[in-house]
Amino acid sequence: MGQPGGNICLARDIRPLLRRHAAWWERQGMLYAEVPHEPLGDLWLPLADGSLAERDLDLQPEMLDLDRLAGPVQEKGPLNLWGDLIEARGPYARIPWVEAILGCPIRATIQGGSMRSQAFISSWEEWPKHRRALHRQWQNLLLRLTEMLVRRANGRYAITQPLMRGPSDLAEAVLGPEMTCFSLYDHPAELQGFLWDVTDVFIDVLRRQMALIPPLEGGYVNWFGIWAPGTVVRTQCDASAFLSAKQYARWFLPHDVRISEAADYAIIHLHSGCLHTVDALLEVERPQAIQISLDPEPSGPPVRAILAICQKILEKKPLVVDGEMTEADVALLLEALPHEGLCLIVRRMGRAPGDPWRPA
Repeated sequence: MGQPGGNICLARDIRPLLRRHAAWWERQGMLYAEVPHEPLGDLWLPLADGSLAERDLDLQPEMLDLDRLAGPVQEKGPLNLWGDLIEARGPYARIPWVEAILGCPIRATIQGGSMRSQAFISSWEEWPKHRRALHRQWQNLLLRLTEMLVRRANGRYAITQPLMRGPSDLAEAVLGPEMTCFSLYDHPAELQGFLWDVTDVFIDVLRRQMALIPPLEGGYVNWFGIWAPGTVVRTQCDASAFLSAKQYARWFLPHDVRISEAADYAIIHLHSGCLHTVDALLEVERPQAIQISLDPEPSGPPVRAILAICQKILEKKPLVVDGEMTEADVALLLEALPHEGLCLIVRRMGRAPGDPWRPA
């Protein structure tokens, strides 16, 4: 990627911390932060008419109030830190941006606290015309919101990409899980072409955003608040939950690698309840790091149950363990895992630093 002009103005010297972040990518040293965490509640959705959405709706880009989504202009001051991590904000994370750009209808569920993309391709005959008709209004909205965040940050937080789901997730979103799975056997050529298409869109959207984001001391901050001495990207493969490890490695991993190669430093998001893709990810150079979100029990395993796989990851790649943890969980992780290349993000009840601003 090209290097955008300008730099975030630092009101404090955090270069020693940035050197620690750079070392972390090389599995040298440890990072630790305790950050606020807000449980899922009603969806905060400011609308262009000045109201907040009170009922579920099919969302269109022109419905949104970008000014409130971007939050107020920050007073110039020092870069906000959470422990060893940098406060990072991306454009409103609740919107599934890449899915919307691909053409998925977006349903906002207010009491459910989420937005869901809806599959809209039911046969392979439909995809060729849709792949040439991206929803540019959603893309333009994303870029405008990115520009607004950059202008309003005033050095208080770093700007990063929003939550962008990886190729397996995009297949599940656009095609639905049934068509995705059947196509592995019935339409392999069409599925492979589709994965190339949606990965190209992901990379294009990423590059357009990165062209708007100023570097911080020559590098960039990822979704998790970790700085790297170059461009960064985050991908994920949540939809691998309905794939075997071999299916993920054969069909989807090559495209997560393509995304990872679009930036200098890449990290992939996994869930503690779905770690069967780790072996395949350790066989490739990129993404260079792995992040595991801890699923709460009983939907996810206890921390003790994933120690062995965390140890295996840390033998080859930096690891972020991220989620609500008890003091006993933290103590166990610190005792059982190597500290070189480990990052612990301990979430406590309260507002998360990456959430959009809301009035008190």
